[in-house]
Amino acid sequence: MIQLLVDENVPVSVMEWLKNRGLNVRRVSEVGLKGVENGEIARYAITNDMVILTLDTDFAHIYHDVFRRSLGIIIVKVKPPTAVNIIETLDKTLRKIKLDEFDKKLTIITKRKARMIV
Repeated sequence: MIQLLVDENVPVSVMEWLKNRGLNVRRVSEVGLKGVENGEIARYAITNDMVILTLDTDFAHIYHDVFRRSLGIIIVKVKPPTAVNIIETLDKTLRKIKLDEFDKKLTIITKRKARMIV
């Protein structure tokens, strides 16, 4: 089963909501990655077979430039990026797409759509 590695910029309440849905979720600070560069987070996720959940669009560059097809990243783009908006967007997406489908892909989700890039 895929694990989610939740970036620091995602509210804790979103992480708790994911856990309550029965997903295997860890926060970057729980695995000793608080304050580290995104590339280091990406390497950890690859090594531990995790998909990164973030609000940080810089991870798209990391995926395209360095880790294409070896790293799963979900970027949530909502305005404003409140916990309620993030949860609503994730809920809509996770009803349609199984978590395993995010593996080794860059996925950008908004309130209207999810776009997967291989």
